[in-house]
Amino acid sequence: MTIDETYRLVQTFANKEQRGFLTPVDFNLLAKQAELELYNKRLSIVIEKSQPKKAAGYYQESLSPGVAEQDIAAFLESEFTGVTSNPNAANIGASVPLLTDYIVSMSHSDSETQSMATNIPIEIVNNANINQVLRSSLAKPSTQYPIALIGNSSEATNLKLINIFPDTVTKITVVHYVYNYSPKWDYVTIAGKPVYDAGSSVQFRSPNRLHGELAIKILEYLGVHIRDADVISFAQNKELAQDK
Repeated sequence: MTIDETYRLVQTFANKEQRGFLTPVDFNLLAKQAELELYNKRLSIVIEKSQPKKAAGYYQESLSPGVAEQDIAAFLESEFTGVTSNPNAANIGASVPLLTDYIVSMSHSDSETQSMATNIPIEIVNNANINQVLRSSLAKPSTQYPIALIGNSSEATNLKLINIFPDTVTKITVVHYVYNYSPKWDYVTIAGKPVYDAGSSVQFRSPNRLHGELAIKILEYLGVHIRDADVISFAQNKELAQDK
């Protein structure tokens, strides 16, 4: 469904329950919240896929890690960025801030051209063993065996500070998930009424198979509860009306 079709579906069911007119501004806020909620749910499954929660029935609603990855594939980015070192601060490596929800992998290259053949994986370590690794004569980081420490920033919950060791590494590639998106039903005003403007609207980034769930979630925020079958029936009736 387009974002316009989702908006009209939500309006139809909201009107049936006498919830009043849902303004474009309110719809856009709820649309972003709904997509973010579905994204966070699937991201948590992707992150926890190797954890014992799976055996405990964590993956309900037939939402396997593989399906979850497909659902949020549009939010997986590969970002090539430079890192800088501070000569006045020892043992902090080269650093770069990054807006991210979850880092899948990092790499760097001794070559000016980044490629699968030249990229060198960067091992992500935690605070518990960073000092031991840096002091080790056998496992000390090098350009061939670099490591990274990921810390939180006080500026935003999903702004991370990445420290790379050794600090001679200057550029890295980060594969990560991030939700930095705002779906928008935009319009022009004609005869005092909002009319959908496809050119300036921003569609959902989630795949089509989730659009019914997005509509259901938005309606839940409004206190209206419907089933998947209601969404399918609405879509089928719309298609029949267009064919006439």
